[in-house]
Amino acid sequence: MHDAFITKAIAAYTQLYGPPTRTRRFSRTERQPHESAVVVYLPDEVDQKVPEDNLTSLWTAGFGAETICSDFPCELGMEVKGSLNDHSAGALAESLIELAEVPLANGRLFHNGQILTNASLPVFPRFTTALLIDWESVYGFRFPEPLSEVGCLRVVPLFPSEAEFVEACTDPGRGYRSLRNRGLNETDPDREAVIG
Repeated sequence: MHDAFITKAIAAYTQLYGPPTRTRRFSRTERQPHESAVVVYLPDEVDQKVPEDNLTSLWTAGFGAETICSDFPCELGMEVKGSLNDHSAGALAESLIELAEVPLANGRLFHNGQILTNASLPVFPRFTTALLIDWESVYGFRFPEPLSEVGCLRVVPLFPSEAEFVEACTDPGRGYRSLRNRGLNETDPDREAVIG
């Protein structure tokens, strides 16, 4: 991955959400050598007072220059309820990088609406499956220029019963939105399943 692309991706996040709280850089030498990063947004004091805004957001930077998804060039991202400490944010950032590298290692591309089994996400130890869904599941999310072709797949930790529900739907986006309508809060590691 090119450092210039990472710089553009971080600039796009800054344009959309302001400067990141932290940027973690990763350098890999095994397989194909490359650089990547994760931007971390911690909730500020104002956000912490509003439950729906009290989120830590993590987004990869650099994978949009690679082919990791069959549907569109993309980054991976997720949100977690509350403010993560350095250790938890670092572990989750590394987990996102490792997840994004899977298609580069095995040649099997992700796709929008894919269910991952045997998922292991720090901060979400009770969840064994995850859904990869367009960050904006109705209209589609794309970065501003010059990265307007690049989207983001949201990593949504799910219980097996919720994953089965999404898989049974002909449209995974509609299945995800239906779970949200049933009360799914994918940012809460302590939540209970919304499908029995």
